[in-house]
Amino acid sequence: MNPEMARWYCLQVKRGKEFDVENALQQASVEAFMPRERVVFVRKGRKMESEVPFFPSYLLVRLVPSAEAFLGLRGQKDVIDIVGGGSGYHIIKDRDVDVFKRISLNEDAPRIATDKTFQQGDRADIEHGPFAGFMCIVTAVKWCRQARASVRIDVMGKPFDIDSMPLAFLKKL
Repeated sequence: MNPEMARWYCLQVKRGKEFDVENALQQASVEAFMPRERVVFVRKGRKMESEVPFFPSYLLVRLVPSAEAFLGLRGQKDVIDIVGGGSGYHIIKDRDVDVFKRISLNEDAPRIATDKTFQQGDRADIEHGPFAGFMCIVTAVKWCRQARASVRIDVMGKPFDIDSMPLAFLKKL
């Protein structure tokens, strides 16, 4: 196959297994990338630092599309599905993946204004990130240092829940 034809796709994986799936795919020579962020928390009075998935339960993979490749991904331990459906999987733009690679390397990422009027039940377009191009419904909003929402997207009649979508990625409809 021709490597120039490789595209980024998004896998839905079991929660808490993102690092395991990423490592297994990389060992199988599949380009896998899990957007992650560094978090600081206090446990038993001690300041701790850790990396957590930016989008819990989701992982990005780059491959040349083929029935065999998709079958291999679906057969991977702890992989639930590929975002999309039988009539076509969601392709993620290289530029959207590059933004998350810069964030993971602690480089400057573009700052985006956040609409502070979001509420549960609002409909929105996802304008940035690996889910750009989808319409979603906000299922919950968490106001913190970086405001986030839980959203539900519908891909070919199949719902996918995303627990940690930055509000800055959304445009209210």
